[in-house]
Amino acid sequence: MLRTEHISRNMKKENFPALVGCQVLVVAFVSAVSFFIKCFTKNVHQWTSQLQSPMKLFGVMIQFPWMSILYTGIFSTTFCLWAEVAAMRDVSATETAIIYGLEPVWGAAFAWAMLGERWGMTGFVGATFIIAGSFMVQILGSFPDVSRGDS
Repeated sequence: MLRTEHISRNMKKENFPALVGCQVLVVAFVSAVSFFIKCFTKNVHQWTSQLQSPMKLFGVMIQFPWMSILYTGIFSTTFCLWAEVAAMRDVSATETAIIYGLEPVWGAAFAWAMLGERWGMTGFVGATFIIAGSFMVQILGSFPDVSRGDS
């Protein structure tokens, strides 16, 4: 996050799409590699080393959840990365880390507000731990480490 803050403040807004494009390509590559490793090591799709018929491969491609992947890729990845880069021109890395750390709490709050989901005791305890941990890291992390001689 510190590097993203530095880069976004020294970069023209016109160059944000190129930076976000590089980030999305890295995410897509790592996701694809992870998917294929999981498929071949865990035999998720019952794939074998034998050649499959074109019709069977076509059937697998048709059944693949393309719309879900496109939605996740466009809105949950690309748009969020662009918003992060754009916002970090004005927001510090510390504040951004707090916002990212609270992401599960925001998700639960929106699910409550928009979908009518209800929190149980576990949800409140988890939210408390997330908020406390996020603030503890940010507050305690800002003090100099006296044992190392920082001042």
